[in-house]
Amino acid sequence: MEDRVLFTLNHILQKKKRKITLESRLREDLFVDSLDMSMIIGDLEDEFEITITDDEFADVVTVNDIVEKLKARGLSDYRSIMNSV
Repeated sequence: MEDRVLFTLNHILQKKKRKITLESRLREDLFVDSLDMSMIIGDLEDEFEITITDDEFADVVTVNDIVEKLKARGLSDYRSIMNSV
């Protein structure tokens, strides 16, 4: 799941040319603004086939916070499991 979240962020933030890790802070390190966050949420919704409200992600600070929010919803990295079969 971490790889999928990192891929999504790299896709959205590719023009900012920042190294993205799980410890990266969205605003301070990656300079994510409200438009970027909306795009990130939209891509994550598509990637995981879920709906995310802005309020759900209002308190995320790091990339890992996003991963933890998704895991808390019961999501797992089913694609990795499917690819290993």
